[in-house]
Amino acid sequence: MDLDERRKELQESDLRTLTRRAERWQELSPIRTDGRLFASQREWDYAGEASESYIVGNYRSTVFCCACAVEQILKYEYLRIPGHKYEDIDGCTFGRMIKKCSERKVSSLALYLKKAGTLNQIRNAVAAHPIFIDLPSISDADVSIRERLLLKDINRLTDLVDNLNAGVKKRIEGINLVSEAEGRTYNFGRIIRGEEEAPYNLSGFWGLIEQDILKFLANQSWTILKEIAEGLYGVSS
Repeated sequence: MDLDERRKELQESDLRTLTRRAERWQELSPIRTDGRLFASQREWDYAGEASESYIVGNYRSTVFCCACAVEQILKYEYLRIPGHKYEDIDGCTFGRMIKKCSERKVSSLALYLKKAGTLNQIRNAVAAHPIFIDLPSISDADVSIRERLLLKDINRLTDLVDNLNAGVKKRIEGINLVSEAEGRTYNFGRIIRGEEEAPYNLSGFWGLIEQDILKFLANQSWTILKEIAEGLYGVSS
């Protein structure tokens, strides 16, 4: 395929996805900060990539980039305190950075460390430490293991959703999935609670995570970044 053919395919894809991308863009409330208060280019690089990822539907990338942006904010605020040195935080993970800011009582972050902790939980579950591992074999034994791993992953994410918004979890669990091959309907909530046998093919379940659960968690990650950034560096009215 030559360059002109690739350009044509991209143009066709742009037209097909234009409305969906515009709707996702509309869902993201813009972050408004005063550049005179905070001018870290790296933080805004991550924030920009987070929004672009959300618009095109790359929700894991959104979560990861929001967490990176907030981690940059924590390090920035930590190093603003006289006597705090970069060597103290060199190599710190996001979770360790939250703990260090709490232990050292970084006062500017007092109202935001709990939110940062929530974002760290989301990042770990979605982007940093995914549980589910697909198995290359399709034997009955391997399919059973694959099913258990996938349902374990789903339950971990739905627990996160429940902690953030019980109503959203209830809506997601109420979704029914139709298996045309089997000629029957499955309820998502009953499946993940172990009250109903799962369909042999779980691809529909994974698609639900992509389009509903991950999208919700990505939107929550953006909201946390926005609240922290504007709380610390917001444009004064």
